[in-house]
Amino acid sequence: MSGLLFLAPPVASDSAWVAPTIVISIVALAVSVATFFLAGRRARLDRQRQVFADAFEAVMEYREYPFIVRRRSPEEPAKERQRIAGELSKVQARLNAFKARLLVEDLHVGQRYAELVKKTRQIAGAMIKAAWDNPPVSADEDRHAPKYDFSELDRPDNDYLRAVADHLGWLYAPLRRTFRGRNQGTERPE
Repeated sequence: MSGLLFLAPPVASDSAWVAPTIVISIVALAVSVATFFLAGRRARLDRQRQVFADAFEAVMEYREYPFIVRRRSPEEPAKERQRIAGELSKVQARLNAFKARLLVEDLHVGQRYAELVKKTRQIAGAMIKAAWDNPPVSADEDRHAPKYDFSELDRPDNDYLRAVADHLGWLYAPLRRTFRGRNQGTERPE
């Protein structure tokens, strides 16, 4: 009879541990996978946040050139022209590189950035040209800049910054744009 004890069915208390163990394993796996994807998303958004900020900084740097050209040193005009033209060329290259990079990062953000760069080049570029056409300031009291009007760039600035905020937000960006457009009636079609 002692041999029958080994052939007996398993005790019910052993099977009571199997289901909860499987459930706990599945929950732990789901939490691990979710944490992995959220950490990846957070790292991607942090990287994109920096790229978007650097791109906007390049636009603002370009807008400084009417002031820089106006305040160039009159002592060595050829040297100053080369220095400023070289620096401006680097800024232009950064603007072009960011235009391409942002189109890859997000089409909507990239399109808003391309519009911002185009309008900035029209407005600030004309100011830079006018600054080159005028003689450099020679006296310290003349160093105060004239009133340059960048107000035409407010809308492209805001459009770009809104697109970036939508992209970096938790709600899917096209849904945010659609929701805002319905509520405010101001969103431009893509």
